[in-house]
Formats: sequence, C-alpha cells, structure tokens
Amino acid sequence: MHHAIDRERQIIYCDRDIEVRPLGLREAPALYDAVHQSIHTISQWEAWCTPDYSLADAKLFLQRAIEQWQLQAAYDFNIVDRARGLVIGSVAINQVSALNQMANLGYWVREGYTGRGIAAVAARAAAVFAFAHTGLTRLEIVAQARNLRSQRVAEKTGATLECLARNRLVFHGEPRDAKVFSLIPADLGRSVPVHC
Repeated sequence: MHHAIDRERQIIYCDRDIEVRPLGLREAPALYDAVHQSIHTISQWEAWCTPDYSLADAKLFLQRAIEQWQLQAAYDFNIVDRARGLVIGSVAINQVSALNQMANLGYWVREGYTGRGIAAVAARAAAVFAFAHTGLTRLEIVAQARNLRSQRVAEKTGATLECLARNRLVFHGEPRDAKVFSLIPADLGRSVPVHC
C-alpha cells in the first residue's frame, strides 16, 4: 500500500449541500443520532444496526475507524449536510486486501435523505479517493440480493454487476445470496497506478 494518508485533511467531496469526510471522536453523538433515526431502514440489511445501537457503539466505531485508517486497513467517511451540520450517512472502504489490491465499498444514508443520489455521489468520491491514494485497483460492492436500493446506488457509481453470489454474506447468522458489483480505476476514467 501507499504511505500514510493524513486523516484530518481528507475532505473527499464537497458541494453546496454535502461534505464527505472522516469524523473525529467528538462527533460520536452526531453519528449515533443518524443511525438511531435510521434503524428501521438500515437494520434490514446491516447486522451491526440494531435497536440496541448506543452512543458507546458510535464512539467505539469511531475509535476503531481511526485505528484502521492508521493501519491502512479501512477508510471510513461520513456524509454531512452542510447547512444543518447533520451526519446523513456514511461511506467506507474496508476489508482491504493489500495482497490483491482490492477492498469492499459500503454505504448507507440516513432516513429522509434517501432517493436523492447522495449515496452514489459519496460512493464515487470514496472510490476516487481509494484509487488515487491507497494503491487499490478493485473495489467490490456486495449487496444482499433483495436490497434493490443498494444495487441502484452501485449502478449509479458506474460499477459493473459481475454475479449473483450464493451464500455470499452472513446476516444474523444466516447465509444470504448477494449481488457482487465491481469498480476498477478505468470505470472512473483513471489509469491504474504503477508501482515501482
């Protein structure tokens, strides 16, 4: 992988409405609020999101995200409504395989902000960041077969549907089929980084 990337300087996307950037530990309450307001929607697809999700969980997630960034094992960003200062979602590059120069690209958006293209913009920004700064050459978006919203986001980022993978995910202890999409640098008009 590449050299260490300064977390504090990584605003990866900004327009008049939203900003995509890492959050610090002090912003755990904002993250908790976003998850808490969206538990019904997110919990259908993400096992970590349960009615028991607490402020302590948000703090622990942020602490681990900072540690994972330092280890170049994951890069988590939050989507912020600039006018209101609200966390309205999250996008992450995680499950990094340095050996295969690939990782997972995941995202969620707060209830009330879905259907506006926000997840696709944030996911694309995270992909551009990953290809430009981390040495990755492939990202996978893995969405449960029935999660049509997530699949539409993958399509809007320019990802290619590769297959329906049987038992690809485990959700609350049960294997689930999932659609696997991929992004490579050329999909975003970027060349593959050359490593000497």
